[in-house]
Amino acid sequence: MLAVLLQCSVAAAIAAPEDDHRRGLEAYHRGDVATAMAVLRAPAMAGHAPSQSLLAFMLDRGDFVEDAAALYRQAAAQDDTDALYALANFHLTGRGVAKDEKQALALFSKAAELGHVPSMQVLVDAHTRGLMGLSVDAVQAARWRARVAALQPAPSPKGRP
Repeated sequence: MLAVLLQCSVAAAIAAPEDDHRRGLEAYHRGDVATAMAVLRAPAMAGHAPSQSLLAFMLDRGDFVEDAAALYRQAAAQDDTDALYALANFHLTGRGVAKDEKQALALFSKAAELGHVPSMQVLVDAHTRGLMGLSVDAVQAARWRARVAALQPAPSPKGRP
């Protein structure tokens, strides 16, 4: 009986960050940013990467850039692709962190390899235009363009939703 109770406790503890994240996301979508931030704080501090990333996003929009960068770093360390992308943008612009195009490229590349389409699109542009220290490379641009296309939903036939 005790073993069953312990298993239930562990399952509840594991589910709690996901539940709090969902509640925080719902509050954010309702426009209740204060509630969203309050709900997300506990799972973010417990190391829940999606909560860290979402809370960082809200902090960044509120111009708490250093706090946002710290949370993005924590979530990026867990391979959260949204956090990798956001932190890459911070490094690209020098917002909240030291400007470092090499680090930005590494973060965009990691997020892209993990399947993050916006990061892939950044790499298409970087290889096409020779940005972030890269040379123009049509082969690499085409490679990333093909990966983006493969992940995009097929257009529906005309006249169908």
